[in-house]
Amino acid sequence: MIRLKPEQYTQALPLFAGMAAWNVYVTAVLHHTSPGRVYVDDLEAPRSGFLVSMDRGYLVGDAHNGDFNDALRDELEATLLAGDRVNPADPELVLSLESPDWEPALADILGDWRWPPIWGSNRHYRFNQLRLDWRTALPTGYTIARLDETNLQGQGQNLPQNIADSIRIGWGDAATFLQHGFGFVARHGAEIACWCLADVTMGDACEIGIETAVPHRHRGLAAAVTAATVEFCQQAGFRHIGWHCETSNQGSIKTAEKVGFVLQRPYHDYTFIYDEPRHYAELGRFYFFEAQLYEEAAEMLEIAIETDDAPPAYVYFLTARAMAHLEEPVALEYLQEAVTAGFNEWELLRTLPEFARYRNDPNFPQQDHV
Repeated sequence: MIRLKPEQYTQALPLFAGMAAWNVYVTAVLHHTSPGRVYVDDLEAPRSGFLVSMDRGYLVGDAHNGDFNDALRDELEATLLAGDRVNPADPELVLSLESPDWEPALADILGDWRWPPIWGSNRHYRFNQLRLDWRTALPTGYTIARLDETNLQGQGQNLPQNIADSIRIGWGDAATFLQHGFGFVARHGAEIACWCLADVTMGDACEIGIETAVPHRHRGLAAAVTAATVEFCQQAGFRHIGWHCETSNQGSIKTAEKVGFVLQRPYHDYTFIYDEPRHYAELGRFYFFEAQLYEEAAEMLEIAIETDDAPPAYVYFLTARAMAHLEEPVALEYLQEAVTAGFNEWELLRTLPEFARYRNDPNFPQQDHV
């Protein structure tokens, strides 16, 4: 396996062409406009390749290339999984596969890693035609503006942490974001209520993402801000505007389709969170909510608790829910731990059906007992 020098990246363009067609990060790395690393099995006639960007890793080509897969396993253990990362701020390694053939190969490549991957189901959309006038769709009391240098610096300590994290993880720093990226925000007074940011740009291609602060959701803000952002993209000459979201994120899907994005493909990815307790907690969430496999969820969540010095309340609570589905008495113990850790969603506790058989137990937590 060969780790390419930047001046050699063009030789890998044909190998990664299929993945680059719907992942702008791949094109950005290969054309040196975004940091990354590129590996191939052979310089002159590559059959297998791995590219890692600021966002994730991509496996392409021949998945049955044993020598390449073995070498990649060693390289990952020595670099990404050991802390030598393209994006030090990113708390996880996400892998996208060009074909399902890579799934069994992935088990070998990461077979020595400490915990199993989190399977993700996703959708890729591409903008087609603007279907929404953001000026008329914007709710009363809100304004939309570009997140330029003046607005970004003017927020100071009031800048939502999620925006700061998105810029830091996706771009490295604010200066790089302002130079190569863009974003729009909806304000309610001085508060930023919703934002749409470029995740990556390359030539006339970009990918964008949206988020709305919890108190301002379900008001149409996401669609309005996305439409304003897309309008800017068109005026700026972007012809490929991509949108990635989880299959379970119905809000994101509805926003994309309402604005004028069209589904291009469903796809799967595989996530490895570097922090062990958080990884097992997220794996437990997947088994509980997505797969509804409560025994597996309980097992993963108990590992999260065992490996964490101070497990958060939601981990204890979700463990209690999984145990309740299994009709295990220990569910009450985990509920007590959740309350001790700060759980206070009493209405939820009173209404969840899995706790019905426990509510008459004297040890069942009650708000007036706290």
